Amino acid sequence: MKIGVIGGGQLGLLTILEGKKLGVDFAVLDKDPNAPASKIADAWYPPEKVKSFVASCDVLTYEFEHIDPRIVEAAEKSGKLLSGTLPLLLKQDKIEEKRFLKKKGYPVPDFWAAENGAEALRLAKELRRPLILKISRFGYDGKGQFVVKSEKDLKAVAAQVAPVKERFLIEELVAFEMEVSCVGVADRKRAVRFFPITQNDHVDGILLKNRTLDQPAPVLVKQVQRHLKGLVNDLDLVGLLAVEFFVGKKGEIWINEYAPRPHNTGHYTLDGAETSQFEALVRVLVDLPTGATGLLAPCGMVNILGLDMKELDLKKILSVEGARLYW
Repeated sequence: MKIGVIGGGQLGLLTILEGKKLGVDFAVLDKDPNAPASKIADAWYPPEKVKSFVASCDVLTYEFEHIDPRIVEAAEKSGKLLSGTLPLLLKQDKIEEKRFLKKKGYPVPDFWAAENGAEALRLAKELRRPLILKISRFGYDGKGQFVVKSEKDLKAVAAQVAPVKERFLIEELVAFEMEVSCVGVADRKRAVRFFPITQNDHVDGILLKNRTLDQPAPVLVKQVQRHLKGLVNDLDLVGLLAVEFFVGKKGEIWINEYAPRPHNTGHYTLDGAETSQFEALVRVLVDLPTGATGLLAPCGMVNILGLDMKELDLKKILSVEGARLYW
């Protein structure tokens, strides 16, 4: 059995490492032969060889949403992408993702769409409330996002936003107490098992660290799992689905976004859960039981960003009992 992974990044790397324990072969499609996943795959293909890549694999998955439309088309035509392309295509446009969630009745912050940066600035001025302006396509980890809480903020971002010709999602900044995530794994019959909920801390739109909740409120768990299960059905998804939620002071929740793939908030499952999110994905792709998703011990993750290995004090990090480093 060979799994084709579209994308050569860290999530692909960890998927392959976990899948190798099950004796699965992997091919990676990525422009960089030295990308993390490309280097350890059984076969590597550049984007121009997408037809050969697809033909060589039994089933396909992806570890990132911003994929060339020609690759998406080839994957769809092959019939080897178990979830189809709807979850992927919605994720490529923030406006369409939010419209889909609202249409299906999920709780989301108020939002508006603008055709370009100039219109986004005009709307932000008219709305007069705390907002976040997001370029609709190809933004992630805080890229292409601008927070506007005051006239001063609006003036500060105007020079960056005004020239942009792309569409913007304008979203209300809701007052939330914390952000939480839940990762679920759906088998081929769309039966879902849930990994424990985590609380997440971001800096400049990038996940810095998270931890499992000691005693999450039962009503929160019920709401989160209900919405995640609903999304699996509405997206007709097979594999992993991660959903980020804002939680308000009174326990109300809003969906921030979803990801139909392994997610950084689920890294803790590598050592903290009975089955990791990556192994669970591989199991589903090769039609094996998903495995138990319970928590082995309270745990968390710290994301190492922009550092060279030489800058890390490995002895100090690994002197913490139970600590693991994934480079």
